[in-house]
Amino acid sequence: MRPKHFYLFMLCCILTLLSGCKDDDDNPLRFYNSEYEVPMGGRRYLGLESGNGDYSLTVKDTRIASAGTETGWSGVPAGRMIYVTGILTGTTYLTVTDNATQETCTLPIKVVDNYENIKLLRSYLSNLPNGDANLLPGISDIFLINNHARDAYFFKQGEQTAFSSGLELITQGSYKLEKEEGDDEKVTLTLTFSEDMATPVSNHKFIIWGNSYLFHRLDKSLNLNWNTPPIGETRTSPAPPPSYTLEEIAEGTEIGKGRQLSFSLSQQEIPAGILP
Repeated sequence: MRPKHFYLFMLCCILTLLSGCKDDDDNPLRFYNSEYEVPMGGRRYLGLESGNGDYSLTVKDTRIASAGTETGWSGVPAGRMIYVTGILTGTTYLTVTDNATQETCTLPIKVVDNYENIKLLRSYLSNLPNGDANLLPGISDIFLINNHARDAYFFKQGEQTAFSSGLELITQGSYKLEKEEGDDEKVTLTLTFSEDMATPVSNHKFIIWGNSYLFHRLDKSLNLNWNTPPIGETRTSPAPPPSYTLEEIAEGTEIGKGRQLSFSLSQQEIPAGILP
């Protein structure tokens, strides 16, 4: 007969293995942020720190936002990412349940006005006939907001981390976009802001050189009522940067001769807490 101590030893080993498997399978449900913002009509992927990949989602007010999961991602449990879609401005709550552990997490979701981000590309100066790095100095991103006030937010690029864009707010102003009917090459952008506390608010006028994709996207995202036609089969995607050009309108300077910067319409999200 085998000694009693042998069986006790084997039982301890089995319990240790079972405990180890449980720790591997049941990862706590954790998010990198405690609350999230999403633009109206936009989609925001939530920063999932850990979980088991099988989730049930419940939005408290489905008039404001909806939620879903998307597979095929890397670096997240089971390759499944959770996203939120903004429907109407306001605040609601998303409850996420990990079906493997029944653990739940409730996240505040704030839906803000839709916007477009003009990301200035100062490294493309050599591609422009009149490229000038001193145009709009210190500004890296301009967010144009789809609201009645036509708010514009100006940012500089700070230190980026895995969890932060590093964008730092410089100032707030307003914008105006004007397009002549039948002109599919350019629109006029007027930015009204003060570059610093010592400078009075003033208008800064620019020509945006683009294409039908750019103008249709601005029209629909910012509700400009330009009545741009839907994009045809040959214009289903944006042209790669630096195809879009911002040109300063200066007194006494011919169109096409003003100082220029390249830009793209970026998918960059505005930092949380900026928009009301």
